Amino acid sequence: MIQSMMPIVIAQAGASRGGPPVGLILSMILAAAVIVLFISFAKRYKRCPSNRILVIYGKTNAGAARCIHGGAAFVWPLIQAYDYLDLEPFVVPIDLKNALSFENIRVTVPTSVTAAVSTEAGVMQNAAIRLLGLSSKEIQDQAQDIILGQMRAVIATMKIEEINADRQAFLAKVNDAVSGELEKIGLLLINVNIRDIEDESGYIVALGRRAAAEAINQANVDVAEQEKTGKTGVAERNRDQRVAVAAANADAEIGEATADKERRTKSAALDAQAVSGETEADADKAAFRANQRVAEEEARNRSESAARGADGAIRVAQEVAEKLAEEARAAREQARLQAEIVVPANADREKVVIAADAQKQKSVRIAEGEAQATLARMTAEGKGVQAILDGKAAGYQRLVEACSSAEQAASLLLIEKLQEIARIQAQAIQDLPIDKIFVWDTGGEGQGMSGLGQRMMGALPPMHELAKQIGLDLPDYLGKAGGMTKPADEAPAA
Repeated sequence: MIQSMMPIVIAQAGASRGGPPVGLILSMILAAAVIVLFISFAKRYKRCPSNRILVIYGKTNAGAARCIHGGAAFVWPLIQAYDYLDLEPFVVPIDLKNALSFENIRVTVPTSVTAAVSTEAGVMQNAAIRLLGLSSKEIQDQAQDIILGQMRAVIATMKIEEINADRQAFLAKVNDAVSGELEKIGLLLINVNIRDIEDESGYIVALGRRAAAEAINQANVDVAEQEKTGKTGVAERNRDQRVAVAAANADAEIGEATADKERRTKSAALDAQAVSGETEADADKAAFRANQRVAEEEARNRSESAARGADGAIRVAQEVAEKLAEEARAAREQARLQAEIVVPANADREKVVIAADAQKQKSVRIAEGEAQATLARMTAEGKGVQAILDGKAAGYQRLVEACSSAEQAASLLLIEKLQEIARIQAQAIQDLPIDKIFVWDTGGEGQGMSGLGQRMMGALPPMHELAKQIGLDLPDYLGKAGGMTKPADEAPAA
């Protein structure tokens, strides 16, 4: 009651002082506060356009963010903030190169992918979490990395012929693989446009050439078939025409015979009625018959000419059809021979060439191995001979050092070789017949078997004399050529 009376008292006090009413001032203040409060609330009430998503974050009681599309919401100051995600589609160029297919063939698939931020409830949350605040270029880069990886994975599960022949199946697999991954970051796959499919080995080009060749061959076969059908139809129509002409001629002849019969009946009646006009009637009748015969001959000639023309056309059509059939059979036989003989022959030739090359490489390797083995064996034998010679040289050097002179060392070496010399002499006379050997012994001193060796050595030319004859000087340790001493019984007389 007191509070309700205060404005009245204040108003009366103001009125008693002669100033403006206090109530009016308070009303104006209150109105201004209401207006300011309304403007503030109006600014915080955000409407979302149809091409955007309103993302309210902060204290929302709806998870990490609250996403609104096509509506409005009040954004509380201080505890909440907002931002927008654009829904405009963007094109991601995918320059996919050297992707491995199921056969390990590298494929190049230039593609354009159209995507946009999704408006589905769960996917919008992913977009608000992962894309809010990013630029369009950053969003496109993320999408491009995901699309490249998924397309490589899809191509790795398909063969080249499947990718090239069934583009719809390839697109379906790409859509399934890419759309699922894009939804994880809040994007929607709108369209996939594959511009071309190429491979560095030229396999797709070869497939295209094969398909084009098959299409051309099939078109040629269809053209030949249609030509044959057309010519067969022409021949059938000519045959029908001939039959119709023959039937018409038969009907004409029957009609002519009937007309002739009626004419003769009427003529006979007229002859009976008008005997006076018989001569004139006979003349007219003869002229009519003559004209009739001429017309019949002309019709018959035209019929025979048409029949002969039809027969000729039929034979020509048959000849052309048989020629085309023979050419088709020849082409088919050539293709069969190409597939059954030429291709296997080429394959056998390649096998023979490969086998010959392999045999050649094998022979070269064997020859190289034998050469290396021979070289190693000869090297080992040379080393062995060198070792033997080095050992002999060292032994001879020690023998000379052990002996008092070179003559003594030479004598020792000769004594060492006496056994081998005796063996060679024994081999030289072992095959001689013993009964052909005669030994003369005079029984004198120094004669007999005891002096046989001395006599044999005396019968040989002296070694030094023989060496001098050929220009050699033997060393002194091999003995000196002394004067021949005469026996006592052959001393000269005094």
